[in-house]
Amino acid sequence: MKLLFTFNRTIRTRMLLNFVSNTGSAMVMPYTVVYFSNKIGTAMTTATILLVGIFSLLGYLIGGRVTDSVGRKSVILFSEIVAGLGFLFISYFNSLNHFSAVPIIVLFCIIYFCESAANPAYSALIIDASEEHDRRAVYTYFMWISTVAFAMGSVLGGFFFENYSVLLFFIVGALSLTSAFCTHFFIEETNVLRPKIHGQINKRQVGWIGIGASQILILLCTGKLLLTILTEQFPNYLTIRIVSNYPIGIITGYNMVGYLNLEDTLITAFVAGIIIKATSKFSEKAALLTGLILFVAGYVSLSYFIQPVFLFLGMMFISIGSLIYVPTLQSIIAKTIPEESRGSHLSILGFMGALGGMLASLFIWGMEHIPEFGITCIYIFIGICIIYNYSFAYRLVSMKDKKQTASIHHQNEQLFDI
Repeated sequence: MKLLFTFNRTIRTRMLLNFVSNTGSAMVMPYTVVYFSNKIGTAMTTATILLVGIFSLLGYLIGGRVTDSVGRKSVILFSEIVAGLGFLFISYFNSLNHFSAVPIIVLFCIIYFCESAANPAYSALIIDASEEHDRRAVYTYFMWISTVAFAMGSVLGGFFFENYSVLLFFIVGALSLTSAFCTHFFIEETNVLRPKIHGQINKRQVGWIGIGASQILILLCTGKLLLTILTEQFPNYLTIRIVSNYPIGIITGYNMVGYLNLEDTLITAFVAGIIIKATSKFSEKAALLTGLILFVAGYVSLSYFIQPVFLFLGMMFISIGSLIYVPTLQSIIAKTIPEESRGSHLSILGFMGALGGMLASLFIWGMEHIPEFGITCIYIFIGICIIYNYSFAYRLVSMKDKKQTASIHHQNEQLFDI
């Protein structure tokens, strides 16, 4: 915990605001599907989800470019203010005697667009404000904070959303506006590259380094897509599989899903510090591959076994694997993407993640035509592709680092000769 206070004020402020924002969002967002389903039916709810998904994808694409051109702080402020006002208006429309479907759907589209647009700005801000040697720890803390906040918000929403949704939407809106207020006064703009530097970097990227960066970006995008497809299996296909194969003894399928979610939260909340210490001396490659292997093995276990002990073991692998690979991968991405176009690169990765989430839902349709063992084989194939993809990407990153180091060393020698 002492390490937390060594980070600069921007990082610590962002961690606090991340906790507040995630707690607020978790109070309402997990329940919006049920909320719409009860109000407008399943068919219209499905159409609404697709529409919101499209706006979310657009938010990622536009937000990244704007982040690089006008700055991280401006995008965050605009997004949080608009999203906060959107939730306040939803609270108002939800308080009326009749359900106003159209304005509420429009407001949700705007909110998701703004939140997606802000994500590249948040990520770029963290990279700008952190040092390379601290980033694995920084991302581990962010992961821990997000997990605890989501757990707290979900519990509060589970108890109060059904009867107090108007109040919860109002609280989330107020929290978003409060976050914008704190961002304005306590976070400094980090995108301070001068135009001259932009020009120098852009010219240099025409050469080998620029081509290598493009190859790395393609691999990172492919990996992000595949990882998200696998990650989103638990709230989709795997949940349905577990519920349909239970009860076993006195444990129902919903009980089992709840226990697995609880296990994931407890491991992330209480084991993160141990993981940081245990993997602190791992090389980036060792940490990345170890985490990915555990992560993939966990999902294969959940897709093949149905006995509680193996499901708990699989979730343990997923949780520990995530704690190892996620901060490491984010740290690698942070040092790989060009400084002058961080927002654009991060928005592309975010877009691929959102697309992967949409593709993951196809497994629900596929379970009607593919046996469970067949889906397990698909998981194994996806897992092998993920591990190979990131192994190759890391090799390119290492080559790029060596090339840049050699170039800097050569320039220093020339200056010394002069």
